[in-house]
Amino acid sequence: MYVKKGFQAYKRYWEDQASFMDQSPWNLKKILKLTISNDFNRNIEELEFSNHSISREEGQLTLRVNVPYNYFELDSFELKAIELLGIDKNWLIDMSLDDSSCTHQLTK
Repeated sequence: MYVKKGFQAYKRYWEDQASFMDQSPWNLKKILKLTISNDFNRNIEELEFSNHSISREEGQLTLRVNVPYNYFELDSFELKAIELLGIDKNWLIDMSLDDSSCTHQLTK
């Protein structure tokens, strides 16, 4: 069954968009960082994000996900991302594109 929202839907959507390429669809230098209100903790738990992508920082829930290689060329990338992730815009405290500090993908 095809998942319509959550991390797996997000990942599948962007991988399908780049299926014609002979390289990873992910930009290894940037991530999308979403800071989510604690009021929506249970909603986030239901979306089953990995422990690697979700954390608590300064008392707030923070989700980090990879972005596609061409995120800067896409109209309303951030809005499409939260739609695919199953996150309502009113859950968000902050949304930003940040430099990636994760090296686990760089070694593969």
